[in-house]
Amino acid sequence: MHGAFSPHGYGAHPRSRNAHAVRIFDYERNRPVCIVHMHGLRDLRGKMDTPERNAQAHRFADLVRGIAQPGDALVVCGDFNVEPSSDTFQILGDLGLKELVTANGFTSTRSASYKKPGRYADYMLVNDRVEVRNFTVVTDPEVSDHCPLLLEI
Repeated sequence: MHGAFSPHGYGAHPRSRNAHAVRIFDYERNRPVCIVHMHGLRDLRGKMDTPERNAQAHRFADLVRGIAQPGDALVVCGDFNVEPSSDTFQILGDLGLKELVTANGFTSTRSASYKKPGRYADYMLVNDRVEVRNFTVVTDPEVSDHCPLLLEI
């Protein structure tokens, strides 16, 4: 989503970032489900919108459009490294996606291990074809400076 792969270490900031997409079949509901994940650009200056993050969001949306077919259930998630007010969510919202973290009143996706300001990094979005049975930000057990996001559909 940003930069290019390097077989020789991570490189200088801003480091390259990847996305992954899979389209599977839900036999119980007789339909495809697309899951698209991104690890967003980390900027040492913070999680503000930048031209690079805007370009990344558009490339990510293009990947989503490229894998999801009309009528598919769609889950988009990852460590986006942006704040909830980011333009990224408008770009993804144009795909018919609803963000679940802040919409469900969670005030952080960071564990107690994370000491910096800016309590959000990770997000989960779904389209209207996804029937959310349960969604939570898992705070216990603490596994890293990020809290796992758990979605049951």
